[in-house]
Amino acid sequence: MADILKGNIIIHCHSYRADEINMLMNVCKDFGVKKLCFQHVNEGFKVAPELAAFGAGASVFSDWWAYKFEVYYSTAFNAAILTKNGVVTSINSDDAGMIRHLFHEAGKTQRYGQLSDDEALALITINPAKQLGVADRIGSIEVGKEGDIAVFDQHPLSVYAIPQLTIIDGIIRFDRQNDAADMRLSVDPSQPVPSFNFEDNLHQHIDRCMQGTEEVWKYLFESGKK
Repeated sequence: MADILKGNIIIHCHSYRADEINMLMNVCKDFGVKKLCFQHVNEGFKVAPELAAFGAGASVFSDWWAYKFEVYYSTAFNAAILTKNGVVTSINSDDAGMIRHLFHEAGKTQRYGQLSDDEALALITINPAKQLGVADRIGSIEVGKEGDIAVFDQHPLSVYAIPQLTIIDGIIRFDRQNDAADMRLSVDPSQPVPSFNFEDNLHQHIDRCMQGTEEVWKYLFESGKK
């Protein structure tokens, strides 16, 4: 808490609704806390001017909402509205698959909001670096920064773009042309691919889809009898 008050730690707050976003900004104002970044921020477009005035960042989903009550309402224009209001905005995902192609997610902001190439790319490069307080090291290609670069065969915001090289600290970590083939590069159509909800346990496929629900149904059944 002391480091937050001193400004040594940036608050990253999991948030959805406009009222809770506005509430935390008011609390931070009361205590003089200025380093604040909201995560998910599905209703951020409703308080975009207030976020900009505070100087808070917003790390948003490109188009996820309505998967639970408190995140019932949002818009695919969210990132664009925040950006146009001057909020340092980034695109994120807490999904294990989607996190690997945030360049596609950033590209959606050009369909929804007509962001420029620079504005859209900033959502997954320099802006998240600013929100994490490491923009002096990463987030853009500049002399003196760490050499973290991804090379694509087409425009990186294109749905057809395929990563060719991944360079971290100036070292090639992934090379599509020279690395050995594996499942990430080429799926063998002659080999079976198991369904996502099955596990190979002692050479037996076990369906885990309804695992753990037996006790729930037992409780509901017994409660109903009472």
